[in-house]
Amino acid sequence: MEGKAADWATPIIDDITSDKPGAPKDVKELTARFTAAFSDPDAKRAAGRKIVALQQTTSTADYVTEFRNISADLDWNDSALQDQFLRGVHWKVKEQIALRDSDPSSIEELFNVAIRIDNIRRENDENRPKRLQPSGQRATTTTTTSTTSTARRVEIEKSPNYVAPEERDRRRAEGLCVKCGEKGHIFRNCPNGWRTKAKIETAKVGEDQPEKE
Repeated sequence: MEGKAADWATPIIDDITSDKPGAPKDVKELTARFTAAFSDPDAKRAAGRKIVALQQTTSTADYVTEFRNISADLDWNDSALQDQFLRGVHWKVKEQIALRDSDPSSIEELFNVAIRIDNIRRENDENRPKRLQPSGQRATTTTTTSTTSTARRVEIEKSPNYVAPEERDRRRAEGLCVKCGEKGHIFRNCPNGWRTKAKIETAKVGEDQPEKE
């Protein structure tokens, strides 16, 4: 003990050792005097505000520790402490406590019951299988994507301008134009254009020519 506490306690201890009249008779009385001398006069009011605002945000064990520390500065009876504890505890824990056949007989019993319930709840949450996307939904998504890709590929292959990969490789190897398949120029400078255009032009020429008798 040092500082102001030592300055306060030293003469009182001297009174006790010398058995002076008015000296504290036991540890309880000495503690009461010490509390009266150094406690915050507004401590109870502050503790009341804190405990009313206290809510469980982590585990019930942590909530119990905080609740117990704050309630140490209060002179509330056991029933009032239990009511306030239930107001701040996690709703799932409170729900399980309400389903019990009998209510806890004291705040300490309520602490123990709440911690056990929360521990079991958390263990169950950890062991619960992870929720997966329904197989039907996964299959639908996969099928839709596959169908779309297949339809697009078929549409491209049906185009009169489509050149199969093998044919493209052959034309490149032989120095032919990839687009029209003729020699003397490359794809970028092809004067013939795509086959669709060539067919249209051919059909047009055929229509313009007079029929032979």
